[in-house]
Amino acid sequence: MKKFFTYISFLLLAVSGFLSAQTVEQRLIPVDDVYVYKDNTIRGMEPFLKTYHSTAGSQYRRISFLKFDISSLSPFVQSVKLRLYTDGFSAGGDNAHQFDLYPVALNTWAEDDVTFLNHLEKMGPYINTPLLSSYAVPAGQAFEPQYIEFSGENLMKYLADSLAEGKQFISIRMREKYVVKKGGSAVIVDFHSKEHTSGFAPELVVEEKDVENLRASEISIDGVPLATFSETQYKYVYWLPWDATEIPTVSGVAKYEDTTISVEQAASLDGTEKQRTARINIQKGADVLTYKVVFELLPPPTDARLNSISVDGKDLEFFDKDECSYKAYLPYNVSSPPVVEVQTFDPEASASVDQAVELSDNESDRTAVIQVTSANGQEHKTYQVIFEKLPELDIVLAIGQSNMAGRAPYADLSDPMDSVFLLTPAGEVEISSNPMNKYSNIRKDLSVQGLSPAYKCALTLRDYLKKPVCFVVNAQGGSSITSWYQPGKSNYDATIKRAKEAQKFGKIKAIIWHQGSADNSAGLTDNFASYKINLAKMVQNFRTDLDDADILFVTGELSRRPDFEEFNAQVVHTVATYIPNSDYVSTEGTELLSDGVHLDAPSNLILGERYADKVIQHAYGGTSGTNTEEEKNFFLIRKEGEVINIQNKDCFPAQFNIADFSGRVLQNGNLQAGQSVKIPVNKGVYVLSFNVNQTNQIKKIIIH
Repeated sequence: MKKFFTYISFLLLAVSGFLSAQTVEQRLIPVDDVYVYKDNTIRGMEPFLKTYHSTAGSQYRRISFLKFDISSLSPFVQSVKLRLYTDGFSAGGDNAHQFDLYPVALNTWAEDDVTFLNHLEKMGPYINTPLLSSYAVPAGQAFEPQYIEFSGENLMKYLADSLAEGKQFISIRMREKYVVKKGGSAVIVDFHSKEHTSGFAPELVVEEKDVENLRASEISIDGVPLATFSETQYKYVYWLPWDATEIPTVSGVAKYEDTTISVEQAASLDGTEKQRTARINIQKGADVLTYKVVFELLPPPTDARLNSISVDGKDLEFFDKDECSYKAYLPYNVSSPPVVEVQTFDPEASASVDQAVELSDNESDRTAVIQVTSANGQEHKTYQVIFEKLPELDIVLAIGQSNMAGRAPYADLSDPMDSVFLLTPAGEVEISSNPMNKYSNIRKDLSVQGLSPAYKCALTLRDYLKKPVCFVVNAQGGSSITSWYQPGKSNYDATIKRAKEAQKFGKIKAIIWHQGSADNSAGLTDNFASYKINLAKMVQNFRTDLDDADILFVTGELSRRPDFEEFNAQVVHTVATYIPNSDYVSTEGTELLSDGVHLDAPSNLILGERYADKVIQHAYGGTSGTNTEEEKNFFLIRKEGEVINIQNKDCFPAQFNIADFSGRVLQNGNLQAGQSVKIPVNKGVYVLSFNVNQTNQIKKIIIH
């Protein structure tokens, strides 16, 4: 029979019969933690998780949630415990404190997007069975500050089942079972969140079995070693011809001589996965480690699709075997078309490639055409890769926490952004569209990404420069300056990698930064001295590692909430005194979503334009031309609810045009001297253009 290639599927370990062995320990810090209470306030950046039970209504309870990334764990889990640090409580409570843990249905939530009012939507309905674990403190007893530990069979099973199902995350809900009061006042228990500066973060402590002495050194199919074998890869998929009937023979070699090896051959090629799986069992005493080889049949010979396209040896990003046309953008300094290579989905099918001949204005010259013919010669399919060489791009790095990532809705602003390019995960570029933080390698779940200031900043720069621009958007909701300020810190390392990838397309002209709410509380303790030192270090490190000491840095005010006044005054307004070539933008006139934390859509547009104005001013010595203040206004604007009343104050006739921020014209026309017009509008940001006697004025109008 014919021998075919193997394909490594996602990692799945199979283990049975472990009794005793050495273990290794992993300590996992939550990627998200939050408590919910009463209203639409987001509490994910607070230093505490809180618990309290109330019978007066669910809105008065404090319930905490934690999410852990378990992708680094193997299923060889021997024990698990959740450790939470509490500041304790005094004696005299009228009831026992019992803290209960439960599973959470959904793992797509993010700490900077959860409130009491939406937490069931974000996390799914409560799961009240099984109870994963409990910790109880008797009624009336004082409790000193310390870690408390949760463990037990149900918590262990929850983790093991999640690993077996291939999940990347697990989430846990913690609630108190009883109402506890002291002298009529609620006893609310505080636990340190991952944002707390104490260093006593929540942790999931997992002990795993060390299986080094049970590993294989080789697996063969019909006597031919698997070229893709790895001793730490435990599952393989082996593809066979579509009409194969003979089951291959699997064999293996143990890494160590003091183990025994046995093989359970597959029973079928067309049955269930269990029937199509061969198992190589390596045993020492009662301990057994199993490797699996699953046989799959290739599609019949009528398939004329490709399995992959590569460009100069690099897989084409976002390839889909059912999508036939692709555009690949090339850096400005590339002189000749890349070489395209392909692999057919059916190895028996054939394919030919007519390479692009030159990077000219003629699209056919810069297009690679792939013709695919099925194995039986009856089906044909044509693919094409169109190359486009870009000019040298001016690039902006947009980073920070959730208000740079964006949380506002963008349904009305979802069209592709012509001549605005966005760096992709593979270090290439594509035409940008919202949400612009979708390719961040440190972002929260894609579902929470929304409209950000980067959108309007990019469009304004493009229109001013009258040429394409590129953005690298790499923000992370809830992130602290401590993860950003120097090499070795997670967000800095992740971001500098992407920024360097972008440099092949042009020059980084500016960094726009919106961050600080995660550090606001801690910063008050030293008048933000530490924060400013770290921010200055971050900017200097980016400039050094990107080999450009002149990169402009523009930061933004936090929202005009009273608790952010000191941060804005001490950190933002003074930025030019401690970071050379820097400036800031104001959030005056902006508004927040109902969560009280994130900028709404009109405010993101305003702030994005302000960032662009600063970049244009400092990097290009100009102005965007959309300033809100004029020396003399020829018009009078009155906002009457959701109606704009515009009056021509001049003695000459005037022409007017009013459009929304996406450019859609709502109304235009002529106004005689003193004449008015009323225009119905919805909540949003509008641009009024008013021309009197060949003098043009532009005004932004915000309807809240």
